[in-house]
Amino acid sequence: TISVIKNKKSALTFVELFLVIIIIGILVGISIPNFRKTFNNLQLNSFSQELQSFMNYLIQRSIVEGKIIYLNIGNKEYSAQIQDAPTPFKTSPLPKEVKIEVTKQAERDNPQILFYPDGGIDKVTIKLTNPDNQEVSLTTEGVFGKVKIKAQD
Repeated sequence: TISVIKNKKSALTFVELFLVIIIIGILVGISIPNFRKTFNNLQLNSFSQELQSFMNYLIQRSIVEGKIIYLNIGNKEYSAQIQDAPTPFKTSPLPKEVKIEVTKQAERDNPQILFYPDGGIDKVTIKLTNPDNQEVSLTTEGVFGKVKIKAQD
């Protein structure tokens, strides 16, 4: 008798491979918006903490220098300048995706936020908003010289 030995190789067929690719594509398509939202929220929180730390630094620097320090927040960047200095000592870009709105509660129409040598700050609210409309507000307590972060729901 002649016996025939058949080699059976186990492999994925084209249809099975195509189905796996479709399933992976659907999972990626569903998860990308969540990753984008998470990234936007992380960027907003990170920038708000960075700005809070910088403002707290300006409080201390104003006390040490014994001079008023001006914080200018524009559309694309923010900068700090010591009173009577010709140029800012620090300029940083604003994140492109974050909108910023500054509301001053002082009687002056000066767009700058002032940090005083006695540790006081102009009373302001800085509202930061990301593309997903999540908001974070930074508020100052004026004469107490504190900057607080408040997340909005």
